[in-house]
Amino acid sequence: MSKRNLLNLLLLIIILALVAIVIFEPGKKQAITPPSLTELKSSEIDSIKINRPNARWNNQNIEFQKTSEGWQLIKPYQVSANAFRIESILKLLSAVSLSQNNIANLDLKKFGLDKPFATITFNNTTIIFGNNNSLKNHRYVRIGSNLHMIADTFYYQITAKVESYIDHKLISENSKITKLHLPNIELEQINGKWSVTPKADNLSADSVTQLINEWQLSQAYDINKVNPESVSKADITVYLNNENSIRFKIKTTEDIFNLINIDSGISYILSKDRQNKLLNLSGIEQND
Repeated sequence: MSKRNLLNLLLLIIILALVAIVIFEPGKKQAITPPSLTELKSSEIDSIKINRPNARWNNQNIEFQKTSEGWQLIKPYQVSANAFRIESILKLLSAVSLSQNNIANLDLKKFGLDKPFATITFNNTTIIFGNNNSLKNHRYVRIGSNLHMIADTFYYQITAKVESYIDHKLISENSKITKLHLPNIELEQINGKWSVTPKADNLSADSVTQLINEWQLSQAYDINKVNPESVSKADITVYLNNENSIRFKIKTTEDIFNLINIDSGISYILSKDRQNKLLNLSGIEQND
């Protein structure tokens, strides 16, 4: 080997050694990835139960069940669940555990675990929420015999008002409208075509499709609860392909268009501009 080739080889070895030093930084401790709160995967979960013993919640227990039609809220209401809320709750399974300790020699009262603020059970795994560590905005939680500390945001997710767990869509994503009775018009799908009563001159198929789509896709911006017994007979009945039907009572104010499910007492609050789009085929305004 010539002196030039030998020199080039030596330079190459030196360069590779310097690159290795930069990349691996000998002597520097490698960062340790904090463990997850659980090893459960969200895809494995088909049941979620939340218990909130604090008196500020009238409905203390909330239960969800995963079905072929998606997540359903089964207690205290029986309706489709808010998919975004469910996904947020499921992220708790893989939350970063900032510290881990065995509770055998710990004072549970010190961590607020003698009288839990809330508990959540994924299938058969229960997570118990204790005190907030206000200095770091973290929360103590217990799983079995282990004490963990996690970000406090999860606690506020599971302590939201019950109605926020309800799907904000007027019609469940997996349900299709087959008949629609509105205050001034009725639509029914017969042999794949929509029939309108009373009949209207120059009525286009697009206007019918648009009205049905408005009902299929519309979402409330907020949901509340009213006493079903305080609501009189229905103004609207929506018939679905699963042989179920939904009955709504219309309540309006200057700014709000409110549809109340008279069977459940769930009140869907929509902006006023949704009123005409959901009640009419044409541009004729619906009277309050």
